[in-house]
Amino acid sequence: MADAKWRVALLIFNGAWASTVYGSMELFHSVNLRRPKDQQFHCDLVSADSQPVQLYGGQSIQGDAVIGDEPYDLIMLAHYWGDFQYLTEQYPSIPPWLAKQHAKGARIAGVNSGIFWAAEAGLLDGGRATTYWRHLREFELRYPKVQWQANQASVEHARIYSSNGQNASMDLSLHLVEKFCGASIAAGLARDISFDSRRTYDLNLINIAGFRQHRDVGIHRAQDWLDEHFTQSVELQALANQIGMSRRTFIRRFQKATGELPSRYLQRLRIEAAKHRLGNTQDSIKTIGMGVGYRDISSFSKVFKSLTDVTPREYRQRLRPTDTKTQI
Repeated sequence: MADAKWRVALLIFNGAWASTVYGSMELFHSVNLRRPKDQQFHCDLVSADSQPVQLYGGQSIQGDAVIGDEPYDLIMLAHYWGDFQYLTEQYPSIPPWLAKQHAKGARIAGVNSGIFWAAEAGLLDGGRATTYWRHLREFELRYPKVQWQANQASVEHARIYSSNGQNASMDLSLHLVEKFCGASIAAGLARDISFDSRRTYDLNLINIAGFRQHRDVGIHRAQDWLDEHFTQSVELQALANQIGMSRRTFIRRFQKATGELPSRYLQRLRIEAAKHRLGNTQDSIKTIGMGVGYRDISSFSKVFKSLTDVTPREYRQRLRPTDTKTQI
C-alpha cells in the first residue's frame, strides 16, 4: 500500500500474544474500509530478524519486515507473558530501534505488558505509564524511574501510550484511531465493534490521565475517590476529612499536584463521562447530564461548553452527523 498515509509497525517476537497483534491489525483494516486510499494505514508485521516468530499460543509466523531505518508513524507493542529478562537478551536490537523511531516522531503504544519495551529503551524515564496488574510490581522494581500508574486504564506520555487490561487495550487502539483520523471515525468504529454497550470507560480516560502526573499519595487517594463517586454530590470538607487534611490544605495540595482546583477536576470527570455517553448511547442530553452529576441541563451545558467549546448537542452532532434522534 504505497499510497497509504500512515505506516504502522506491529512488533512481533517470541511469546507475543496473537490477539494483541491481530486485534490491532484488524482494527486498522476496519478504518481503511472507511477511508480513501490516501487516508489509510499500511501495517507491517515487524520482527527483530528474518527468523520465524513463535507466538504465545504456539503459532509460528513470519514478519513482513525487519527492524531498520525505515520510519513508522506508529509502533504497536504486543502483550507478553514470560521471562522479560530472557526476552531482552534474545532481542537486544529492539530497544535502540524503538528509541530511534521515537526520536524521529513515531508514536509508540504498548498493549498491557508490551510497554516494557519502551521502558527498556529508556523512553519512559521520568514519565508515566500503566501495565497489566500482574506485571506491575515487577516493572516497578525493574524500571524505578518510571511512574507506574496502577489505577489508570490508559496513560499517554510524550507520544507513548500504555494500557491496563484487554478491554482497555481496545480503548487505547480507538484513541489512536482518533489521534490519526478524528473523533467521528473513531466513534463510528467503536459503535460497530462494541461487544458490550454497558461497558464504560468514563473514568481513567486518557484525557484525564495527565492530572495523575504527580507523587502526592494523599491527592491520588482523593482522585481515586472522585473517579469512583463523581456522579454524586461532593462535599470538599468531607473529602478532605476522609484523607486526613483540612479543607484549605486539601485544596492547596490538590491544585499544586494537578494544576486544577478539586471542583474543576470534578467537572472534567463529569464532562469526559458525558462525552463518552454522547458518542456511544442514544440517551437524551438531559438524561446524560443528570447521569453524570448535574441537576439541570442548563448547568450541564454551561460547564460542557466551557471545557469543550461546543454544546453537548453540537458535540454529538459532530460524532454522529446523521443521528437526529433523542437529542434533548
